[in-house]
Amino acid sequence: MSVVPATSQDAPPGVEWTFDPWTERPRAAAVAALAVLAMWLMIAWAALPILIAVLLGVFAALPLLPAFVPASCRVGPSGAERQGLLLAARRSWADVRRVEDVPVGVLLSPYAQRHWLDATRALTLPMPGVQRSTLRAAVRDHWGRRERG
Repeated sequence: MSVVPATSQDAPPGVEWTFDPWTERPRAAAVAALAVLAMWLMIAWAALPILIAVLLGVFAALPLLPAFVPASCRVGPSGAERQGLLLAARRSWADVRRVEDVPVGVLLSPYAQRHWLDATRALTLPMPGVQRSTLRAAVRDHWGRRERG
């Protein structure tokens, strides 16, 4: 975890951290990696043209990447972001209506109540277990400042 200076004097500094699923959840990471490998083997076995096979392989791996690829996360006065291997996701605090604790970290949702679209529209910030309570507090502090300001 590192602290990044804030741009405004009354805003708390930004916080950055890295989440490694192989350290935090090795079994889940291994299962996800094996599932992607199995899908790639099935695609290769189908003997499709190379371009289609590569596109299908990427498409098949994308949903499982967060389970086994490390992510860099940042929370600052303007919002939160998570960056992985192929994807980066960012949410402004104005777009966040609910912050909810989940087993791996926090969920930033655009809905005030639980919604069936949380699975696709919400941003989950995974957090290392030893720093989880401190990081959750930092996220809530930044989000709360948006509520007060």
